[in-house]
Amino acid sequence: MPISPRRLVPLLLLLASPVAAQKRDPLAISAGELEAHLRFLSSDLLEGRYPGSHGEALTTAYLVAQLQAAGAQPGANGTWLQEVRLLVHDPVAGATPEITVSGRQARTLVHGQDLRLTNLSGQPEVRAGGEVLFAGYGISAPVYGWDDLAGIDLTGKVVVARLGEPSKDTTRFNGVRASRFAWVSSRTTELQRRGAVGVLWLTANRRLSTAPPNGQRRLAGDATAATLVFSGNLPDTTLASLLPEGVRLDDLLAASERPGFHPVPLGVRLDVRFQTQPRIVVTHNVVGVVPGTDAVRAAEHVVLSAHWDAYGIGAPVRGDSIYNGALDDGSGTAATLALARVFAANPQPRSITFLLTTAEEWGLLGAQAFVREGPLPMDRVVANLNMDDGIELWGRKRDVATLGVELSSLGGTVANVAKKLGLRLSPDPYPEEGFFLRQDGFAFAEAGVPALYMALGTDAVGQPQGWVDSRVKEYLELHYHRPSDDYATSVVDLAGAVQYAEYVRDVATLVARGAARPTWRRGSEFARP
Repeated sequence: MPISPRRLVPLLLLLASPVAAQKRDPLAISAGELEAHLRFLSSDLLEGRYPGSHGEALTTAYLVAQLQAAGAQPGANGTWLQEVRLLVHDPVAGATPEITVSGRQARTLVHGQDLRLTNLSGQPEVRAGGEVLFAGYGISAPVYGWDDLAGIDLTGKVVVARLGEPSKDTTRFNGVRASRFAWVSSRTTELQRRGAVGVLWLTANRRLSTAPPNGQRRLAGDATAATLVFSGNLPDTTLASLLPEGVRLDDLLAASERPGFHPVPLGVRLDVRFQTQPRIVVTHNVVGVVPGTDAVRAAEHVVLSAHWDAYGIGAPVRGDSIYNGALDDGSGTAATLALARVFAANPQPRSITFLLTTAEEWGLLGAQAFVREGPLPMDRVVANLNMDDGIELWGRKRDVATLGVELSSLGGTVANVAKKLGLRLSPDPYPEEGFFLRQDGFAFAEAGVPALYMALGTDAVGQPQGWVDSRVKEYLELHYHRPSDDYATSVVDLAGAVQYAEYVRDVATLVARGAARPTWRRGSEFARP
């Protein structure tokens, strides 16, 4: 089908803009360049940039072409694309899970009412069970002097655990900012390592979906040797009905807020049997590199990353079914492409890798694949600077609020750049959201690589105090992961996007030129023993 002239306009803008920018100043980043990239990436032509779809093929072809035109080299072992194989599970229509409790009491639980199940295995059928115990938050965090799992054998057990982390012990954890131990994936990995067969996450006053079970999306290789084969959501009312006589749920929850909590066996066994339909989705990270100029440090890489995926074509909202993902994360992807052009024209002592990940919206899976299976061993990656859906489409800012600055020596680099640019440092404006845990840099941090979630602050030039906060609230309520996250809705003023790209450029330059590698700060939750 021929492309209409209307759809060709963003492409023609894009082809012209980088060349024009290079002629003016190869280190400059213009609003026109970012606009051209972002208009194309968030256009309906790419069908919402869904992994494994026709929209992916168009998106990745475009990203490769732009990296190549910028002067980068293929970064995935001589190619531009790193194949990422994902395991997904489709529901089996009409399949009714069997969920039974035996031991001190015998009863049948109703899926979607008493419990909701998720397949963590790579098999179409899960048939498993074990003794049930309540493990508080299920957190093992020696760095914070907290261990809910100390001295307990979880082999063959079904663990009930609370979501989040202890809210009343702010001296041990990070106060309002969630630590990595609050993240379900971290605790699931630890429970898997300890031999549990299932984990049920406690949910308070939450109505469960009655749809048939599905499965956790994951890297295909992760399920091959899994002993932890199912998870679930367990309402607090169901847990209360399973407790031994004389044990009150409120007392149990209160005890789990204090250090030294020990798992409590419930005296019952839970057995489940249910089906899903597993399948493999083949998708791709896009990887380019500008080799370093120093004979020694060129072997070390600074990784600049953003995710290209969005939510594809979904349920219509006000007649629009294409989830364009302009701010999330067409904006970060556009900045990455502009920076590839800048650094190709101005190579640094260390190599700079440009990583455009797939399946971030599926649980940071593209970043996990790069960390575990990618072309670079993590001991050669000195830092990750991740550019996710910031608020830089809403004008220039007076401050910097980059996340993760307190965790590593990269915080000092940020402070130096901010001072040079005349920007003040601000704390995370939304610590309760746990944004550092919800972006690709988290996968690097878990692998031991100092990482930052690059962001400016919320003090907008020319706007009243609180204006950005009101825009953030509006975006999260009305446009986040919806079709209305398109160019027309999300872009207010690209001057902030230029400021942001220049800020990332300057931080990356200092890291790439530094004599020493960035290091974790002593006591950081990501620091290796």
